[in-house]
Amino acid sequence: MNDTVPRRADKAAHGKWRLPFKGRSLFEIGKDLRPRIDRVIIRGSLLPDRAILDTAWMPWIAMLERNWEQIRDEAVRLRTRDIPALGDLSPDHGRIAADRRWKSFFLAGYGYRRIENCARAPVTAALIARIPGLVTAVFSVLEAGGRIPRHYGMTKGMLTYHLALRVPRQRAQCRIQIEGADALHTICWADGRSLLFDDTYNHQVWNDTDEDRYILLLQVRRPCRGVARLLLGVFLFGVKHSRFVQDIKRRLDALGAEPALRPAR
Repeated sequence: MNDTVPRRADKAAHGKWRLPFKGRSLFEIGKDLRPRIDRVIIRGSLLPDRAILDTAWMPWIAMLERNWEQIRDEAVRLRTRDIPALGDLSPDHGRIAADRRWKSFFLAGYGYRRIENCARAPVTAALIARIPGLVTAVFSVLEAGGRIPRHYGMTKGMLTYHLALRVPRQRAQCRIQIEGADALHTICWADGRSLLFDDTYNHQVWNDTDEDRYILLLQVRRPCRGVARLLLGVFLFGVKHSRFVQDIKRRLDALGAEPALRPAR
């Protein structure tokens, strides 16, 4: 018997003839290429590569701050027992969301809008619909004594925004720490005030008080030009259709009698 075929099969088995990305999802490929993608994004970014960014870069922030009290009223009207723990919605957040006191009320995410939740917060839903480049929108609650351990985000192509809605009276004991390249930033939220940051820098959160902390948490596309903008769009498309996002979508849909997430327009 000719032994050429078995030898070639062995080479294929050892990966010598296999295409590097064969059989892998777009999200998995993007995850491996993330450092290179981030470098392209930063080169094409219209904003500086800093941990903390000036909120003046995003004109829509002023709109949210003008309406923060209405947003707050909609958020705190929700009963915390009706807001699921993030760890129950996203197995991929298991390590950082092990503390069930971190809860997330999703309004929109990766092109899907949660119709039922938006109906319970109509003012907020109308405001976030006017934000260009919105990726996710969540009422984020960290209950008394809760902690979010040190972690970092998936891509420099998104920026994270916090609008403080209800901060514990002992606000110095409720804080976020962000490890910037220039300095270690420790920030205490203040009602109605904003924070815009790059979450690829390590950060962690404490609520060492006896009150719950409420914020509106958004993720938005980093403004980019040219190839960086195109590449970011492809990357986020892969994330949207990945197991990471689809698992959350299925679990959110399961909370109601019928699917509550619809494509955003």
